[in-house]
Amino acid sequence: MGLSRFCFVAVGALFATHAWADGCQLKDYGTLPIEMVGYQATTMVKINGKSTRFIIDTGASFNTMSGANAALLGLPLQAAPFGYRITGVGGEATVQQTHVKEFGILDTTLKNVAFIVGGTDTGDGLLGANLLDLADLEIDLAHGKLTLFKAEHCEKASLAYWAKDGNYNVAEIESTGDRFDRRTFFNVMINGKKVRAVLDSGAAATLLTRRGAVRAGIDLNAPDVAAGTASIGIGGKPVRTWTAKVDSFSVGTETIQHSQMQIIDGDIGDNTDMLLGVDFLLAHHMFIANSKKVAYFTYNGGRVFTFAAAPDDAGKSTGVATANPDGSKTAADYALLGQAHLSRGELGAALTNLDEAIRLAPEQAAYYVARAKAHEANRQPEAALGDLDKSLTLDPKDVDARLMRARLKIAHEDRAGAMADVSAASAELAAGSTRALPVASLYVELDQPVAALPLLDDWIRLHRDDAMLGTALNERCWARALSNQLLDDALKDCRRALRRDGSNAAYLDSLGMVELRLGHYAESIKAYEQSLAQMPHSAWSRYGLGLAKMRSGQADAGKADLVAAHALDPHIETLAAKFGLIAAEP
Repeated sequence: MGLSRFCFVAVGALFATHAWADGCQLKDYGTLPIEMVGYQATTMVKINGKSTRFIIDTGASFNTMSGANAALLGLPLQAAPFGYRITGVGGEATVQQTHVKEFGILDTTLKNVAFIVGGTDTGDGLLGANLLDLADLEIDLAHGKLTLFKAEHCEKASLAYWAKDGNYNVAEIESTGDRFDRRTFFNVMINGKKVRAVLDSGAAATLLTRRGAVRAGIDLNAPDVAAGTASIGIGGKPVRTWTAKVDSFSVGTETIQHSQMQIIDGDIGDNTDMLLGVDFLLAHHMFIANSKKVAYFTYNGGRVFTFAAAPDDAGKSTGVATANPDGSKTAADYALLGQAHLSRGELGAALTNLDEAIRLAPEQAAYYVARAKAHEANRQPEAALGDLDKSLTLDPKDVDARLMRARLKIAHEDRAGAMADVSAASAELAAGSTRALPVASLYVELDQPVAALPLLDDWIRLHRDDAMLGTALNERCWARALSNQLLDDALKDCRRALRRDGSNAAYLDSLGMVELRLGHYAESIKAYEQSLAQMPHSAWSRYGLGLAKMRSGQADAGKADLVAAHALDPHIETLAAKFGLIAAEP
């Protein structure tokens, strides 16, 4: 399949050497600074001289970006090797390829670096295992570091060099069976049953497939199993999820008792049933010794799995930044650790570290945004708004801070302030940006559907093989229905979304509105009734159903639905009237 064209790149000069008395030497290729942005481990690289944030994704075989990423970076596309596809959560995706003429990383500029192009848009490109696992790899996300090493004469030495007390765990790395695939696989034990897992820093949480759960004896129909929201991955479709108890989980010499993890209703590919996600990596300091096919790791403390109900699985987090070799701690040290704690849901430790980061560097806008997220998660919205105000004073062009503040202002019924933030964010977006979708959704929520339409048009044009495509099509269908324009196109959007993702209550609600606008009352009633069967407390669906019934000659039944809608939301008539949807309408 011509995979050699995606193969390995040379990294620049060696920078440092760690030596042992027995002759073992670790030669340091360099360290990538890692920043946790939400649940994503990210680093800054340069694409043809432009600084760009990329996600560290050890679970991706190759460097990858979405078609939208490539378009926004101005990268030309070529055909991928014949028959080549990528597989992950959500299924397969067709791909193309591009080549970056100058790729800056580790203080080195690499020439003509290949990227796979396709799949769901994560917002940033992905650095895959073909680059990250080029040599031995130390992963210390909790302290914001990822270092590449070359080990020499270390066959008999432990490479957990930081574990001065000799207290560390070991796991054998399983062969991929493919010389082009450098990802790290383990055989783990779940409830005593063997499951194949891949170390995946691109996964926001550790995931187990339904097939793996069944093998491990987990009953998804048990009363203590909680259904979750849909999850998305590189594939084109969202998948159902559950959170279930796991009696025991072992990887190598480490065992975790009585925890919980997320189960997905789908396949990962590669005969693999588990992603060891960024939550697992944040809880550990790891050395992936590809040269020895062994991983060394120590436990940092705190919660290991994002979906564990307890605050931690086996111990307490340290809660403070580790000192540099000279004993000092910088603002960046505190900020990195604070964001790592935030990603793990350890809010007290996150706030402690972010407070100190801001004390040391009060002009860093990003620190206030991180602390605002911690305050919001800690149910302190006023404190979060205060931090966002400060961050946007320092950096008015921060789109993510604008969107976060807009959502908080909506919750505080400051719709004018929210609209100002959404408009400012929209002005900063490139056409088709991944952030265009949440901006468009906020425009619709703020009763400005017409403003959302060009954003949705551009997003859909650049995301034709994306797990969020059904959501975007539904949003455009709804925006067109509310604004009473391009209704035939709106109908196509809703039907396409339903064909793609199945009988979704929100999609059916939008379809009901379009059919109502078109005067197709029987079809509108059918769509609304199907939506209400899944979402019985939707005031919009109940109100639309009432209008459709009244206009089809079912006056009494229609009035009863309007009364029921008012009981669900006393403001529904006022809101509907803004869009000309009133009961007296002929």
